[in-house]
Amino acid sequence: MPIKLLYTVIFNLFWAVHPFHVSVCDMEYDAPTKALQISQRVFMDDLAIGLQNFHQLDYVDTFKPKDEKVLDSLIAEYIKAKLFIELNGMPAVLKYIGSEIEGDARWCYIEIEQVEKINEAEISNLVLFESFPDQENIVHMKVDGQLKSYKLNKSESSHNFKFD
Repeated sequence: MPIKLLYTVIFNLFWAVHPFHVSVCDMEYDAPTKALQISQRVFMDDLAIGLQNFHQLDYVDTFKPKDEKVLDSLIAEYIKAKLFIELNGMPAVLKYIGSEIEGDARWCYIEIEQVEKINEAEISNLVLFESFPDQENIVHMKVDGQLKSYKLNKSESSHNFKFD
């Protein structure tokens, strides 16, 4: 029994505190469906703090929520207020699809529909910047086989990707 308790304490310490604050945002243009598919991976504990701050709530359970639809509603509103995308100079409308857990993170899925072609994309990803001064958001964008990446932070929160 004491060994199980020790493992539980160690796991909870690791779970509660990690030395960096980073999210990964994967974007891929799917030409046949004419959609930009977006997946944002965020550590669950960081996401909980971000949602609590944004929605002014005392507690948000991102690991085992009582109601998954309520959590997705909170995430959708948050993402739409923190992720801004312009495609070919025009503001894009984000459609939140849903989220799922993978390990200690939650993947949030978003889509931009009716995209004919992408020559240029201005990405501004402010996710968790208000909660963590050292937050970094890594953006990977793939269009027609071309993969480009950029690391965004509080002082440089947007980047312009150009594709041939």
